[in-house]
Amino acid sequence: MIPMDKLSVILVILLPMQGLALPWSKDMKDQPTIKAQETVVSMAESSVRSDSPEPFQRPTNISELVIERIAAGQSLANPVPTSPKSLNRGRQIYVTHCASCHGDQGLGDGLVGQKFIPTPINLTVDYIQIQPAGRLYYTITYGAIAMPAYQESIKQTDRWHLINYIKDNLKPAL
Repeated sequence: MIPMDKLSVILVILLPMQGLALPWSKDMKDQPTIKAQETVVSMAESSVRSDSPEPFQRPTNISELVIERIAAGQSLANPVPTSPKSLNRGRQIYVTHCASCHGDQGLGDGLVGQKFIPTPINLTVDYIQIQPAGRLYYTITYGAIAMPAYQESIKQTDRWHLINYIKDNLKPAL
């Protein structure tokens, strides 16, 4: 325990320092705040650059999402050839954005995905592997029923690299 005479000396020294605080020491407390519900924050131009306009508009409802996904499968082809460089880039994107839900091997068993109902789809099944690249591109871009959209998170070219990785590396165990 500190004796009273030493405690009073410490208080005499420390109390005046409150008035000497640097002017920016209260900036966080004094800054203006905006609650999430108060305004819509526009997307910064520098966030994820778009290589070009998206070939399809964002769907407004679930039936439009399904119809447009089928159309994308018929009209979009992957402009990025499968190569070691593309597969490596696709793997980087997969690890960053997909593995937490779909798992390291694409089995739908990622740590985060285990919490969802329904659980994420197994990317190694034939249903996914035989889908046209354009359909997968559309799904990655605009999401699915339980999957979020990655239009603003993954560049267009990187989405094609990701598709190359999914189709080339995530195969069912024989």
